[in-house]
Amino acid sequence: MAIKEYHTKGKLLISGAYGVLDGAIGFALPTKLGQRFYFEADTSKNIECKAVDYTGNTWFEAEIDVKSLAPLKTSSEEVANTFSKLLIAARRLNPDFDHSFTLETTLEFDREWGLGSSSTLIAALAQFASVNAYELLDLGFKGSGYDIACATAEGPIRFQRIGKEVSVTPVNWRPTFTDELHLVYLNQKMNSREAIAHYRKAQSSDHFLNELSKLSTAISEEALDINRFEELLLEQENLLSSRLGITTIADQLFADRPEGIFTSLGAWGGDFALFTGKKNIPYLKDKGYSTILKLKELCIY
Repeated sequence: MAIKEYHTKGKLLISGAYGVLDGAIGFALPTKLGQRFYFEADTSKNIECKAVDYTGNTWFEAEIDVKSLAPLKTSSEEVANTFSKLLIAARRLNPDFDHSFTLETTLEFDREWGLGSSSTLIAALAQFASVNAYELLDLGFKGSGYDIACATAEGPIRFQRIGKEVSVTPVNWRPTFTDELHLVYLNQKMNSREAIAHYRKAQSSDHFLNELSKLSTAISEEALDINRFEELLLEQENLLSSRLGITTIADQLFADRPEGIFTSLGAWGGDFALFTGKKNIPYLKDKGYSTILKLKELCIY
């Protein structure tokens, strides 16, 4: 049978962290790197999956019973159970999705980077199973869904979800100061579930969500120069720091930086940070941070 191929993109949440879970507007960029999926329907056997990382090494394999959707054999029980849960959710949404198939995936970024190995899977599986990706997310993982939106976006987006209502607005974001925008990997993978659990300990107020939404809109529309961009990001950092009860990443790790700002992206405590100022590049290398990228190298905008 014909192979169906999908390429879904990774994501970076520039503004709206945490609050996007509760209806605040988020501003996000899809990444050039994503994950490729090759589905081939085959009614003669069970569901077989093979996942390859960006270095070409197989990091996951599994065989899933086509009737019960339970893992029969696998290289990782945890990953297999998660995949099985998604398949069960997809079949619940589309009972005709009951046939066996083989799936091969190729990840284009380091799994530790937190760019969306799960969201790219959900977006691709939703297309193959002919189901709504946000409904599949709700049954399988939970979350706001901004990463699902990025998976198929062609450029920057503003995202908002209130209940079941999803709004995805393309943004013509073309900063003149793009050469000043860089990313640094903080050498640790963030556990999003733990970060969200910490955020949930205190209920969000309407004021917090409204302020976060205003900042996402301003950052994506009104930051016409680097000074205004930095000013708005710092305002967001301080707002989130107060809400989370956590010191900003700039004060935690980069208080002695030579210039510019550092801001967390998405869940605080790991993955990537955005920074401005080219003088920070040798400063970061001296501190042992080896993964430093230009924002325009990784993201689509």
